[in-house]
Amino acid sequence: MKGDERRKVLTLSQATVLSAVVDTFAPPDADAAATRAFVAEALARLPPHRRSKLTLVLGLLSNPVAGLALAGRLRDFSHLARAQREQALLRLASVTALRPAFDALARLSLFAAYAITDEHGRSAAWERLGYPGPRHDSPGQAGPAGAIGGDEPPERLTADAVVVGSGAGGAVAAALLAGAGMRVVVLDAGPPFGAIAAQQREADAFAGLYLEAGLAATDDLSVSLLAGACVGGGTTVNWSTSLRLPPATARAWAETLGRPALVDELGAAYDAVEKRLGVTVATAHNRNNAVIVDGCAQLGWTSRVLPRNADCSGDRCGYCGFGCAYGTKRSTPVTYLRDALDAGAAVYANTRVLHVRTSRGPHGGALVQGVDAVTVPSTGSGRSVTIDAALVVVAAGSLRTPGILARSGIASPHLGKHLHLHPTSAISARFDTPVEAWNGVMQSALSDRFAEADDGFGARIEAAPAHPGLMALGQPWTGRDAHAEEMSSARYRATLIALTRDRGEGSVGLDDRADVRYRIAGDDARHLAEGLAGAARIAIAAGARDVSTLHARPLTLRAEDATPAGLDAFASALLERARTAAPVQLFSAHQMGTARMGATAADGAIDPEGRVYGVDGLLVTDASAFPNASGVNPMLTIMALAHRATGTYLASSEFTGRGR
Repeated sequence: MKGDERRKVLTLSQATVLSAVVDTFAPPDADAAATRAFVAEALARLPPHRRSKLTLVLGLLSNPVAGLALAGRLRDFSHLARAQREQALLRLASVTALRPAFDALARLSLFAAYAITDEHGRSAAWERLGYPGPRHDSPGQAGPAGAIGGDEPPERLTADAVVVGSGAGGAVAAALLAGAGMRVVVLDAGPPFGAIAAQQREADAFAGLYLEAGLAATDDLSVSLLAGACVGGGTTVNWSTSLRLPPATARAWAETLGRPALVDELGAAYDAVEKRLGVTVATAHNRNNAVIVDGCAQLGWTSRVLPRNADCSGDRCGYCGFGCAYGTKRSTPVTYLRDALDAGAAVYANTRVLHVRTSRGPHGGALVQGVDAVTVPSTGSGRSVTIDAALVVVAAGSLRTPGILARSGIASPHLGKHLHLHPTSAISARFDTPVEAWNGVMQSALSDRFAEADDGFGARIEAAPAHPGLMALGQPWTGRDAHAEEMSSARYRATLIALTRDRGEGSVGLDDRADVRYRIAGDDARHLAEGLAGAARIAIAAGARDVSTLHARPLTLRAEDATPAGLDAFASALLERARTAAPVQLFSAHQMGTARMGATAADGAIDPEGRVYGVDGLLVTDASAFPNASGVNPMLTIMALAHRATGTYLASSEFTGRGR
């Protein structure tokens, strides 16, 4: 986006203040001009209703009266000295109503400062961190799978089935349907991933492969939402962890849905999916994951090795959150989408489904007729696409599926409700020797120590791969120099996350804005705090020099203070922060439940076999179908449920009645 286009969404005074804000957050070795440009473009890409919240604050800072109130100087923000600008931003953050804007601007600025590169593909900030940047042996294109979806769809098509979304649930459904002889068309709103994955650059990957260019968040910006938005969906950018539902959760789902056979049926589906994905347990740990293994061993706690759908040699891993450049991660483009294509299916990227067309059936219900869609080119206006089909499988993800169903005339009171996010935060643990959390197998170890704290609800402790941009936006900002100093030790830091199975629920809007509303519930915040305290104990036991949290005012525990009493005091402080809802960085890479299965239409939007109540020929096969939070990384369960739902359809009279 060029400068004249940016000015269409920012006034001159707002643009001037934004540049000053970015310069205040960013470290001195950042490429100032490139950082400013990245942030301005990111703001321009935001939906207008979200951007307006930030431009309002930029307008406020352009008023000299705000300078007087925030920094004691009757000047607009851009004319304040650096120390005064820092003071103004920190005071801005102390105002509850303005804190979200501070967080958003800080995250954007810091991510850009550490993730973008110069014309040579390098960054001065990387040199300070000891970050190597992209590997030099990646291919120029991420294999043939990375180009899937490159053709444009015709304006009109006839098919037996349309699958909306090419991620975990959509790809499984497409492969099974095509394998049964059906003419299948797969539509994905995102782009092919190959060119971006091959570059292995954090800024490009987030901008091109993630929902809302990696800027998706709850309406109050309290939870950053990471969701794949490209061919392969989350399977393209996730960390390869392939976990089954805990047995108690599977039994609870079976009871809730009134389907006692669900546990066995899921078991058979898991077996089939794991075989196709080639799921195997990790054979080695990088230093980041070894912290969990070593710390648990020292504490006498159990840890376990994670199963993964990838064959990675340790020194070629670490960048898979940007899409695998080597073809060693068995994402859906490498597996199920390839199966669908081999069986005659067509896959079209950059094509957004608007709604499912239906007609009235002979018994008063609705019958699927197909979908209306629009192409999503990088420039210019979209082109209408109409596909006629008697079966539609919606797997657009928990943040988009409910809107598609609502626009299609589905009126369930459960649509958009019951949103679960697995709210996640982290501790950063500093060691005396290099960790390099960006290098090696991304996730290979897990601790369930706190997972069953409250009748199946609690937090699991995992390691998180971290590259400079994500590390920078997660590190609390209390001033430029302090933040830069903390980031300078990035090479020596391990990142452990507490992933919370949440009882609390949020919602996603059913209109085009799709606003996400979520406030972490009190019990869930307590479980998260307990998980973070456990992660701190693990890191200290593994030899960390100190650990710190992602609170706006970080809690820090040094190794010399980590006596039994000191550890207990740290845990108590975390629980108190949870009780008082102290500001803390929260993330969600798992969104679930917004079109949930229910035993009856009074309990859910779809039935236990994945069929939308009241509509013949309409299935849902993504995480929006979950009755509640899974408590573990959901990819494998999405695929197993999709396998079960599609298999049930193919065994039904609705399919066999076609004469196949």
